[in-house]
Amino acid sequence: MTMIDVEETPGARGRLVGHDGPGEGCSRRPAAAGVPTAGVREWPRQCGLVVVGHGTADPLGAAETAAVTALVASRLPSVPVELGFLEVIEPAIGPALARLAARGCRHIVAAPLLLLAAGHARRDVPESLATAARSLDLQVTQAEPLGCHPRIVALSRHRRRAAMAAAIPVTPAATALVMVGRGASDPTVVGQFEEVVGRSIAGDPAAPAHVGCGFVAVARPRLDEALAQAAGIAGVRRVVVQPHLLFRGHVEREVHAAVDRMRREAPDIEWVTVERLGAAADVAAALVDRAAEALVAGSAWGANGV
Repeated sequence: MTMIDVEETPGARGRLVGHDGPGEGCSRRPAAAGVPTAGVREWPRQCGLVVVGHGTADPLGAAETAAVTALVASRLPSVPVELGFLEVIEPAIGPALARLAARGCRHIVAAPLLLLAAGHARRDVPESLATAARSLDLQVTQAEPLGCHPRIVALSRHRRRAAMAAAIPVTPAATALVMVGRGASDPTVVGQFEEVVGRSIAGDPAAPAHVGCGFVAVARPRLDEALAQAAGIAGVRRVVVQPHLLFRGHVEREVHAAVDRMRREAPDIEWVTVERLGAAADVAAALVDRAAEALVAGSAWGANGV
């Protein structure tokens, strides 16, 4: 496994649902002057925010999504905020937009609680938003996924450092890190994820010397392959496995099951699993930033709705 080295290039952009806009990803052009951040003080009248959750049958995962939405609402006390799920559980996106319309909103910013720009962000969420927007006569602007937002990158680094600090000290040269993503059929996902990983380890003096990625579904390398490769590196005594996931669900359970299998197959290696990102204040702050960026970018394009 080799070190993933990606230069940080922060910026901002958003897109109007149903309109072509800039592509998504972690490498972003600089934000326009005056783009509000997590400390938004002015939000347009009749403009609401819908937090779009992926949806999960796991009760704790659903509760974590709701908790982040509550944190978002607390950061924007004058803005109507609703939660809508893409799939699996209610409330769905359409009813969430209808509640915002009933509260007097004519323009809505949709902020997806998604880490990368794959099929859900590019296709499923825009389609659901567009369908609801047409029926309700709303203008909806979709924000980008969380991606490489600095708060997400910092939270990832914090979670890893906390897990490593709780273990017996091992030198970076004897440590391998496997960052784990959900995976998707979108061909850009691997590159997006590698950029997240590169930013997470950049400038971290405690970062393991050997860094790689693994995916639970579709994308390669698959998780089991990445774990076996890490365990086979000469001189490695510890493998740190970090699921880059927001909330609890079946993907995280698959990661833990894979690590348990490797503990049996490679008992001489110490296996350390890092906590998911979770319902942290940094996640909510990053989501508010993405919503604010999309609001400004949508206005700058002169978009009039879907």
